[in-house]
Amino acid sequence: MSNNALIPYSFTPGAKAKAQEVNANFIALAEKIEENRQYTTTQIAETVEQIEEATAESETKKADKNLGNTNLITNCILEQPNGVVTVSENVITVKSGLKVLIPDGFNNDGTVKNIVYEVEEDTSVTTVANSEVNCIYVTPDGCFYATAYYTFEKDPTTKQGIWYKHSENKMYLYKTDTQTWDEISAIVVALYSNTADTVTILETAKPVRLLNYGDKYSIINWAMPVYAAPSGRSRGYTYTATRAGYLYVFGVSQGNQWEYVTINNAQYNLNWVNNGSQAGNTTLFPIRRGDTYYVNGNFYLESINFIPMEGDM
Repeated sequence: MSNNALIPYSFTPGAKAKAQEVNANFIALAEKIEENRQYTTTQIAETVEQIEEATAESETKKADKNLGNTNLITNCILEQPNGVVTVSENVITVKSGLKVLIPDGFNNDGTVKNIVYEVEEDTSVTTVANSEVNCIYVTPDGCFYATAYYTFEKDPTTKQGIWYKHSENKMYLYKTDTQTWDEISAIVVALYSNTADTVTILETAKPVRLLNYGDKYSIINWAMPVYAAPSGRSRGYTYTATRAGYLYVFGVSQGNQWEYVTINNAQYNLNWVNNGSQAGNTTLFPIRRGDTYYVNGNFYLESINFIPMEGDM
């Protein structure tokens, strides 16, 4: 007999081996190999099953392909099989199949609550010419335009348009008849301008994502000016900011003079104090997207520039 549990017989060198004992050893090895194969196959099947179960559980927890289950995304476009909008002169058409997340507050556990809505058919919106940065918004009752779109915490100083309030995850529409911001189930899908009854789409509205602490460095940089991308402005003209940034104003006068900057109808005066033959002054004003601004005053040398913020490039 053998001392090895895997085979029944062992042989002494020089001794004649019996055929039945040799065959018995081969049979024992074959049985053990088959046993190991069946065990390995079973283990592989169990492992695959565990992976599939874990994957299925993960899929139910994470956002699906259209982000419908996510707790981090709100107020955004989910799917756009036919595009978001098209333009023809002063008419903007919201495309069928556009699926969106309409902000609807928060759940009891603090996660974002949304309404999933899909535009069933092409919907046309006739816009009007003005000097504002307008927007197209979608509601379960149809598609409409508003003269401004705000996405910050404080009540907008300019009483017009539609407003997304982050702390509530809700949208508000300004009603001119009651002069109040009324809650509305809506999402802004595009920003545009209309001059001389011709529409220019500026961009598709960006999604709103709840930021993690690890995003703090990006957030800090978003507010920084991009000095390499200034846009010149002229004195005496009213501008509407198509992005967030800073208004840089510099002027030189030959004596004590004044200059003023008007932002959203609020006027701020700048004075020159004479120092020798000339007097000068400079300042930098933060400007939100959608703000209107105007610069005027008494000076003979000037420099007026709009410097965009990195986060709104």
